[in-house]
Parts: sequence; structure tokens; C-alpha cells
Amino acid sequence: MNSSTFRKSLTAAAVATTLGFPALVAAQQSGADDVERIQVTGSRIKRTDTETASPITVFDAEAIENSGFTTMEKFIHNIPSMNGGYNGSDTNNGSVGYASANLRGLGASRTLILINGRRYASGDLNSIPMAYIERVEVLRDGASTIYGSDAIAGVINFITKKDFEGAEFSAQYDLTSEGDGETTKVSGVVGATSDKGNVTLALEYQNRNPISQGDRDFSEYPLSESGGEIVRGGSSTIPYGNWSAADPTSQYNSGNAGTSFVVDPNTGEIRPFVGQEDAYNFAPASYMVTPQDLFSINASANYELTRDLSAFMEGGFTNRQSDQLMAAEGTFWGPTVAGDHPDNPIGEDLYIYRRLAETGGRAFTQDFSDYRMVVGLEGYLDNGWSWDVSYNYARYVDSRVEYGRSNPERIGNLLDPELCQADEECPGLWNPFQEGTFTQEFQDYATIPNSPVDRATTKQLMANLTGDTGSFGLSAGPISWAVGVEKRWEEYQNQPDGGAILGQIYSVAAEPTEGSYDVQEAYLEINAPLIVGMPGIERLDLSAAVRRSDYDFLSARTTTKFGLEYVPFDGTLVRATFAEGFRAPGIGDLYSPQVESNISYTDPCINYANGSQSQTVKNNCAAEGLPGDFSLANNQSSTLVGGNPDLDPETSESFTLGIVYQPEFIENFSVAVDYYDIEIEDGLGAPSTSNIISECYNSENFSAQSCDLILGPEAVGRPAYSGSQFRDSQGYMAGVLAGTANISTFNTSGLDYDVSWATDLGDGMFNLRVDGTFLDEYNYLAQEGAETLELAGKFGADTNFGGRVAAFSEIRTNVTMGYQIGDWDWSWIARFQDGVTDINYSEDDVSSEVGSYIYHDVQANYFINETTTFTLGARNLFDKKPPYVTNNNDMNTLNSSYDTAGQYWYARVGVKF
Repeated sequence: MNSSTFRKSLTAAAVATTLGFPALVAAQQSGADDVERIQVTGSRIKRTDTETASPITVFDAEAIENSGFTTMEKFIHNIPSMNGGYNGSDTNNGSVGYASANLRGLGASRTLILINGRRYASGDLNSIPMAYIERVEVLRDGASTIYGSDAIAGVINFITKKDFEGAEFSAQYDLTSEGDGETTKVSGVVGATSDKGNVTLALEYQNRNPISQGDRDFSEYPLSESGGEIVRGGSSTIPYGNWSAADPTSQYNSGNAGTSFVVDPNTGEIRPFVGQEDAYNFAPASYMVTPQDLFSINASANYELTRDLSAFMEGGFTNRQSDQLMAAEGTFWGPTVAGDHPDNPIGEDLYIYRRLAETGGRAFTQDFSDYRMVVGLEGYLDNGWSWDVSYNYARYVDSRVEYGRSNPERIGNLLDPELCQADEECPGLWNPFQEGTFTQEFQDYATIPNSPVDRATTKQLMANLTGDTGSFGLSAGPISWAVGVEKRWEEYQNQPDGGAILGQIYSVAAEPTEGSYDVQEAYLEINAPLIVGMPGIERLDLSAAVRRSDYDFLSARTTTKFGLEYVPFDGTLVRATFAEGFRAPGIGDLYSPQVESNISYTDPCINYANGSQSQTVKNNCAAEGLPGDFSLANNQSSTLVGGNPDLDPETSESFTLGIVYQPEFIENFSVAVDYYDIEIEDGLGAPSTSNIISECYNSENFSAQSCDLILGPEAVGRPAYSGSQFRDSQGYMAGVLAGTANISTFNTSGLDYDVSWATDLGDGMFNLRVDGTFLDEYNYLAQEGAETLELAGKFGADTNFGGRVAAFSEIRTNVTMGYQIGDWDWSWIARFQDGVTDINYSEDDVSSEVGSYIYHDVQANYFINETTTFTLGARNLFDKKPPYVTNNNDMNTLNSSYDTAGQYWYARVGVKF
């Protein structure tokens, strides 16, 4: 064995791909010198060994199959280095069917997702077909010098099957123990190889049925708290109308009376609104797991034109048809029921919040198509240098239709005799004080579908050249290098519905968003062997990279990266990196219109008279005229979010230091531990709604700067609560301004740890794999002068997840054990996540803490013959239920952080030829 190498046996390489070792991205035979050279994720240099200074976790196709998941979304979300919130099948409210990744909890926009080292337009994990993937490589390090903008937290690189020969087909059926959530997936991959090249084709189809929130005990109705007890809650916008007189001096004005009012559905009498009795249960009309139909076709081809020149092509198409269902639209803006309306119970103008339950709910549908095409040439020069040139075209079109939207102007006509009479199409006056009165005739007049369309295109021209200095290197060996240039074009357009442009659809942006930019980039990367074969230093390598990025709307940016690899003795590698990074604002960050979003928040004035709030908070709540036992039926504020054309790029610095140990005395055993630290400045983000409100109410006489960000109900077209400049007539915070800005800083650090071991056991083979992350620090500063939020080990509003509440567990670990014997292959996976505490902890809350969770997954494979395998498995074997928390986002829990569907059983048949 060469003493300057680091255990590069085939077994060691196989073990390395299961944990923190760099993986083989591509292996090609040089036509010039017949030396195998490979390229690792995070580097453009082709080299003859497998390790670099950057930590990488690799999951091969077998690991993906053993997880039992039917989508790449679920597989990626369960990687321990992911944290915080994610968009995916468990997100109903606020979802558009898109599935994202959140590496280090720093958000989808800072996690660069690639296919074979190239960008694709959507970044939607649903567009990644599982059957076509050979392996997934997660680079847990900043990589802006290699891949450009967005690779601040790291990179997820999906490597597709190439040079595949034969055919394999698979069919899987999933069903929960409750008999719902049925999922079916079928796939096929075929390939043919000749002495000149290969063609591979993959097809995949998946159908996932929905699960309703009303189908599980923990979410069958919204929960609230009163007097330290959990009670039924819901929305104060109800099917028989929750209302308040417009006149602030009226006895029926909510600010004056300390309550809003209803017409009792049983007696017909006027009485105060009682949350536990009147609140609307929106759970049965809301999905817990969203449905989708997913079809994809992908292909690749390579052909050897000459001994040193090859052509290659890739193509892919995915169509996703997805749905979300939420409770019926309500008159959330509080339209006026005229005093002379014949059904007006008090004979004076009043504001009403009426749930349009007769419509059956708001349905959101997406018909999403994702396209990808790559063509290129690659080859070798006579001196062994390799080169490639490629053009990448990627595009998506997302056609959406939303049903059950309301037209505020026409709703107003139905509530005012004079306005209705002036409109020839008005079908008559509507009685909103009784349930079941919003008939189909009224729905046809006052509801409208919303049909926006999103489009985006990415075009990328790349050229790379890599080689080494040959005999002109250092005494320890030649210097390896790579240089390259890239031109990228980005386009985005959001075209609103025509009705929205005319202002006829409530809470829908009326302005189109459209923009484009291009960027020209060049990079240089080197890897220099400094010392080799000295006592105590078998090998010491220095790597460095620099990239220049010139955007047409920004000043040019330069980023650098440095790495060290130190092998003190055979079997041990010490590695370190320092990297600069940046993220340019996207078109949506810059130009998306300001829209209203109903975001969960913690209201500081709940039961403030007897609560543990500070005296300052109590004084401010009292100054608004709120009663001491003030309560709300739910916890959503009307928040204004949108783009900002004056944004600058955010910048980052990251540092990693790790050790990889593979002892000679334990065969097939490896362990890796890597420390990481990432700091982001001028972060693009929106301040947390809860934090804005909390800082404002914790300042004397509302003197904090954050109070200026609460514009009040007038900004969102709602009537005001008498005596308060911040609240609507129901008492909810309104008009909170949380637009995108360069105001945030992030600092996160921790440890990644990976263990892998394989050994003979009896007549079979036992293997063990441990993947884990310890989150030591996750600090977020929303804006200058604000309090730094320390989210490690906590749950709270995730600014990278639209301000929705998510958990940031300190420890996330997956333990996988497998045993292969004869015709059987068994596996068991334990997924552990540490307990968390509410960052807005209050002793008045019933549940501000969540203990540790372990999910168990099992799988058994039976090899019927050489071509056919039958698989039976279960995910969440013991049907672990998600926790109830007071400060929840949806479903009474942290739905993006814990399993909501429960136990899933599945069966799969695979055939290979």
C-alpha cells in the first residue's frame, strides 16, 4: 500500500460512501494515459483519489430503497443535517405543492440542489425521480466558489444512473394503519450499452391520496387553552357570523363591550361570542397530508465520438398535479352590513366575520411541469488534461387554480340594500346571520376562481478544464487544478388572474411579477501537495479556490475557499476548510408584490391581568382597552409580505474542522466527526411576526421601533378595534409589515458524526450506519437592535419557513442496522430527534416543551429468485403521535417537524433483468 494514500481499497471506498467520506461523482478512463480520474462533489478537479477537505455524506440507491419512502422529499427531510421547517406533503396551509430542503436550518434558498452537478429551474424535490437516482451526495460545507450563489449552507447533488445496462421495474403500495393515505408508485429503468456508449431511460409514476386533519384524534379540531386547561378552539369567523357594531360608542361595539356578538343559532337572540361554543372547526375541511399525482420521464445518453472525445445528453420532464384544501373562505376583511338590511339584528351598521362554509372549502390545485435538457461534449487532451463544455436549459410552468375565493365588492353588495339595487346582477340580499343561507345563487355571484401562472427559466453555459502540472509540480507531487467559466440566465414571471388584477379577489396580489438577470462567472481551483512521506506527515495537501461573479444588476463579487488535508498516519485524515459565500437576491425577493398572509403569532395580551407578562406589557394591553381576561379563538395575524428592489446580496463565512478514522485493526469500520460554523450577514429575510409584536408590547408606551412595523387594520382593509391602533375589530393584530430586507444575521455551529461498520456475522453480513448532527448554536438576529433568538434546542418561528413554527432539535440521529443472510435482507432504522422548548416559553402555557422522539422503521426483503425481490416494511412502526404544543403552527402540533400521518405499512415488488 502506498503510504501517501488514505486507505483507498474498494472496501474502504464502499464504506466511505455510506458516511462522511467524499464520494465518487464520476469515474472516467483517460484516453491519454489510462489513469482513472474522478471528480468529487464540491470540486471540479479530477483526481486519482477519493478524499477532499470538505465533508460529504453519500446515500446510495440501496439506502434510499431501505428507507421505504416513496418520494425524495421524505428521504431528504429525514437526513439529520436538515433542521427547522420544510415545505412538503405535511404542509397544507401556505403550500403550493412544492417540496424543499433546509440544510442546517438555513432555508431552502441557501441550500443549492443540483442534478449531476448542474442547476435546474424549480429546485422542487418532487422533480427528482427516486428510481433514476444512483446516489445522493450532501456536501455539508459552503461551496460558492465552485457552484456560485446559493450554496451557503451546502449542496445536495443528485447523481443519476449512467451507463446503466438491463432493466429494472418496481411497484410499491403504502397504506396507514388507519386505512387512509393510500400511496402507489410504479417505476421502470432500462438501459443499453455498446462499445461506443450508453442510453438510459427512466419512467416513474406516483399517486398519493390525502389524509384529513379531521381523521386523527390529535387534530380533529383546533385546540386552545383557558385557565391552564386545553379546550376546543377554532376560528372566530363562523358560519352564522361574528360581528361588532361600527359605532365605537355602541353597546354592541367589541372594543366598547369587550366582546363581539352573534345571533344565537338556536334562540335567535343576540349574545356575546363564546369561543368554546361558537368557534368554527376548520380541521375536517383541511388536509393533513396533501394529495398529488406525479409523473416523470428522464433519459441520458453518451457516445464516444473518438478515443478522446464524447458527446452526452440528459433530458427530464416531470408533471405534478397537487392539491391543498383549507377551510372555506371567510369575510376576513369585516364587510359592513348596512343598518337598513332587513336581517340586521341591531339596526345599525356593523362589521361581520362570516365563514362561507356553504362553499365546502378553499381548494388549491397546481398543474406543475418541470423541464430539463443538457447537451455537451467532454474529452481529454494529449497531456491528460480533461475538459467539458455543456449547455443546460431548465424551465417550469406552474398553472394554478384556486376555488372558493370571494369577491369583496360583491359580498358588500349582498349586505347593503342600496348597493344591491344598483347592481343589476345582484341576486338579492343575503342573510349572513344564519348558517346555510349562502346559496348557490349567491356563490355564483360573489365567489370567483383564482388562476395565476408561475414560470421560470434557467439557462446555463459551462466550460471546464482540469489537469495537473505534471513534472513541474512541487517536491511532494504535481499541483492539480481546474479552471472554468459560466454564463447563466435567469427569468421569472408570475401572472395574476385577471380578476385579481381588477381587484375582485380578496387577499390576492393584483400586480404581476416579472424579471430577468444574467451572471458571468469564472473560477480557479487548485490542490497542492505540500508534504508527503515525512515522519508524522504521510500527506499534507492545501486546496484553494476563487470565483468571480458579475451580475448585471449587482457589483461583481469575489469569493474564496481554502482547505487542508492532513494524514498523520495511515487510516487517519484531519481536514479543515474556510469558505466565503454569498447569495444574490432572486427575482421574487426583488419584485414580488406585497400580499397579505395570515401568520401564526403569540399574542402578548392573552389573559394579561392574571398572567406572567411584564408590567410594561400589561400597561400596554390595558391602554388598548382590552379586558384583563382577553382571549382569541386562534392565533393568526394579517401580515404583509413581499419583495424589495433595493436588496443587496447576503454574505457568509463558513469553517469546518474534522477527523476521519478508519483503523486497520477493525475491518470495514469508519468514523468521522466534523465541526462546522456558519455566519451569515445581511441576510435576506422577513422579521418574525411574533418577535415584532413582542418587542413592541415590551416597550414603554409602544416606543420600540418595531411598533412602526405594525401598520394596523387600515393597511389590510379591516375595521379597527376601538381604542387600539394595532388590532382589527376582532382583536387580532393586523397589518404587520414583514417584507424582505437585508436585516438578518445567522450564526449556527455544531458537530456532524458518522459511523459505518460491516462484518460477517454467522452465515450472513451485518452492517451498521449512524448519521447524526449535534446543533450547538443557532442564533438569529431579525434586525439591528432586536433581541437575538437562540433557537438551538427550541421551537419557534422559522424565518426561512415563512415565519411558521418549527423545531430546531439539538440532536438528530439516524441509526441503521441491516443483516443479510441467504435469500433475506433485514433492516431496522431508528430516527431520533432531541426534545425542544418553546422559545417564547410561558409558565401559563399548558405545553411549552416536547420530549425526545424516536421513530422506528423496519423492512424485510425476500429474494424470490435472481431477478425478483419482494419487500414488506413499516415506517413509524409503533405509531408515534405528534406532540401537542401551545404555540403551534397547524394541526395543534409542529407539523413540519413531526410525523403526522402515523404508522405506514408498505409492500414492494422489484424485478431486475
